[in-house]
Formats: sequence, structure tokens, C-alpha cells
Amino acid sequence: MTSKEIIEYLTMAGSSIVFILSLFIVMLVAACFLGRYIVITKKLFIASLGIFAIQVLGLIIFNVAMAKINPALYQALDNPGNAELVAAAGISADEIVLIQYAYALIQNGAVFLLAFVIYLMANKEKKVLRAIEATVCLYIYYWYVNTMFQYAYIYLKGGKAETLLLLSALDETETWQLNFFSIPIFLIINIVLFLILYFRYYKKKKFYVIKISHRILFVVWLLVFSAFPSIPLAFEGLSEQYTALSHVFAVIIPILGGIVPVLLVMTVTEKSLQEKNQYQETYLQAELEYIEQYKRTQTETRAFRHDIINNLSLASMMLDEGKTEEAGQHLKDLLGDVRALSPAIITGDEMLDCIVSMKSDKMKELGIKFTLDGVADGGLNMKPIDVCSVFANALDNAIEAASKCTENLWVDMNIKRTAKFFVIRISNSAMQKVDVEKLFMTSGYTSKADTEHHGFGLRNIRNSVEEYDGLVKAESTDDEFALSVMIPRKLV
Repeated sequence: MTSKEIIEYLTMAGSSIVFILSLFIVMLVAACFLGRYIVITKKLFIASLGIFAIQVLGLIIFNVAMAKINPALYQALDNPGNAELVAAAGISADEIVLIQYAYALIQNGAVFLLAFVIYLMANKEKKVLRAIEATVCLYIYYWYVNTMFQYAYIYLKGGKAETLLLLSALDETETWQLNFFSIPIFLIINIVLFLILYFRYYKKKKFYVIKISHRILFVVWLLVFSAFPSIPLAFEGLSEQYTALSHVFAVIIPILGGIVPVLLVMTVTEKSLQEKNQYQETYLQAELEYIEQYKRTQTETRAFRHDIINNLSLASMMLDEGKTEEAGQHLKDLLGDVRALSPAIITGDEMLDCIVSMKSDKMKELGIKFTLDGVADGGLNMKPIDVCSVFANALDNAIEAASKCTENLWVDMNIKRTAKFFVIRISNSAMQKVDVEKLFMTSGYTSKADTEHHGFGLRNIRNSVEEYDGLVKAESTDDEFALSVMIPRKLV
């Protein structure tokens, strides 16, 4: 193997790493900023290694096969600038370029096909559509960054149109120089982007859906910036002053084309994420304050029940004194008070008791019939704020849907225990069948007019439940909707 071939394989390996990182960057952006339900596993990383097989091994197989089948053509392809070798192969220079383009097209097609398969594995909703979307975004991202580096390289070379023509013709010298210039920088940028996206956002489950207006603005920025650097290349015979200017432009291009959009998206996203979190925290804080108030009321109720003994003693004294009627009336009043003070809601989890009691009062006000069956003995083994996030949201959704019905308004909560799970099923009357798949899209689904702040409830339910290795399932018919939450039991 010659030194030239070794360099070629190393370059291809570096390009493969860059492509793999680009693949996962698009995946992370889709998960963290576009609201796509994506799960990144070790299988995906292993599958992505197929990029090496396609690019590096594919190049080795192609070179070995061509060297054995048609040595003259192999020599011509390896040295397209050598007119004697090209003539000896019996083809023209244009045909050499065509073969190179065909090989690149087949190789790139195989690589993007594998990327499509990986995106299919990663997406958990609307797999085919999301995989197509991600593959297109990957192509645009890869094309955009390569275009930026190409522009930067051309301007560093003096901003001459001849350089662009040589690159378009796959000139060997220019192509190698461009690769040595772009691949290391592209690799560093991708590593930094991947680490930021994975550890700052995906790992910490910081998900946010960027507004459509912001997406359009970002795409317009990319399109404009990918076009205007090519305008000076249409002019030939530029002065030496422009050559100096082009070197400055070469430095500005990566900054404006790459760093500024990323910083802009991160800033907007961080601000919007803080606003969304503040809204959710305000909601949960209000819920928890109400629950604390309810718990204090329950404490006072329990204290009052301690006075029952004194009241019973008084009734006994009345009987001893022969005041039968007074004692009977006193006992009836006392019995009514005790029944009123006894907890009507018992779920087996203290926080869930408070939430269900609070929501049942709301349902009484709205004329919604509520039934509760079953007990989660031993509690749900969840943090109070997570119990609130899951079941306050779930019951609110059920109440809202039931309240829209014109008749037969009802909400039912059923708690069952299996060998390993507590299964809490919350069902309610509904006006029509809903799209369950759309309901659980991480981009948020809501019928409320305030789409900016609503539509995150079901996503929060799923995120909170998955923190405990639980599952969430939804079912819908023409007149009923049911949400089942499976929480692993604490096994002793």
C-alpha cells in the first residue's frame, strides 16, 4: 500500500467520523429543539459504525477490484491529471470525472440510506416520516457546512473562480488540499456540538420546541448565507486589493455562517425553555400549595377526631342521668360530624390522596361523576412533585374532556396491582375519538388557544413516568378516553 493510499484511507476515515457525528447532531437537534420523540441507544452507535464499512472498506474493495480487473483504468482514476495514463486507459478526461462522480454518488447514496435506517430505529413516533425528515436535514447540514468550508478555502486561495472550477472538476490537488483544510476543523466543530447537545440538553432532558417562525428565520438565514459568498466568484480579473479583502472574508465566513446561528438558536431556546419551565413551576407550585393547605385541613380534622372520646363520655353521662333523648340526639350529631370528617379518598399514597381529593371537589362543582376503585398499598414510591406532575395533569385533562360532553359526564380512576407494577387507569367520557399518536407527540398537542404554554402536560407525564422506568398508554373510542400509567412497585 502506497503512502498516497494510506493518506486517502485516513482522510476517508476522518470523513466517516465527521458524518457519524453529523448524523447524531441532527438526531439530538430533532429531540431537543424540534420535539421529536427519539431514544438514543448503544445499538444506534453500533449501527453508525456501518458508515466506516461503506466508506473506508468500500474504497478499499473498489481500489483492489479495479487494480485487478482493469489496471490501466485504475491508474487513470488514481492519476486523473496524467494525460498519458488517461489515454492508455482508452477513455477521456470527462469520462474519468463521470466515473468519479458515479462512485461518489453510489457511496453517498449507501451512506444516507444507512442514516435513514438509523433514524428509523431512533424515532418512536411516525418513524418513516421522521426518518425522511431527519435524513433530509442531515443532507442539508452536511451540504451547508461543506459549502462554508469550500467558500472559506476558495477565498483563502485568493477568491479566484478558477479554484471553484477545479474543485467542481474533482481536481486531485485542490481536492486533497480542501480535505486537509476542512476535515480537521469540521471534526472539532462536530465534537463540540455533539458534547453540548448531548450533555447539556439531551442527558438533562431539556426539551423545547422552537417556534415555526424561528425555524423559518433560521432556514432563511442559512439559504441567504449559502448563496451570497458565491457572488464575487462570478467576477474575474479582480484587483490585489480584493485578494486582501478575500482573506478577511475567509475568516468571517465560518463565524457568520456557523457560530452565529448556533449561538442564536441556543440563546432563543434557553430563554424560551426558562419561560416554559417558569410557567410549569408556577403551576406545580400552586398545586402543591393547595395540597399543603389540604393536608393542614386533614391534620386539623384528625385532631378533631381525638375529641370524639370526650363527646362519647358526655353521651354516656347523659344516659346515666336518664337523658335518653338528649344522648341520642347528641350521638346522631356526632355521627354526622365524624362521617363528614372521614377521608372520602383513599388511594394508598398520601400525595395522590391529596391530588385526587382536590380534583374530586372540582368535579363535583362541574357536575362530573367520579368513581375511584383500588388502592396502591405501600405508596407509589415517587417524588411528590412527580406524583403531582403526572396525576394532576392526567386528571385535569380528564376533567377538561369530560366537561365538554353535553351529557353523561364522568371520570373513573382504577388502581390495580400486578407482580411488578401499579397500573393506574384514568378514563373519562369524551365527545369524539382523538388521535392518540398525535396526542403523545413531544411537540405538544392541545385544544387550548394558548398553544405557547399548553400542550406540554402529556409530554411531562411521559417524561416523569419514564424517569421511574414506567410506561404510559392511551386508548380512545368515540365516547371514551383512557390513560394508563404503569409505575414499578417497590419490591421488598
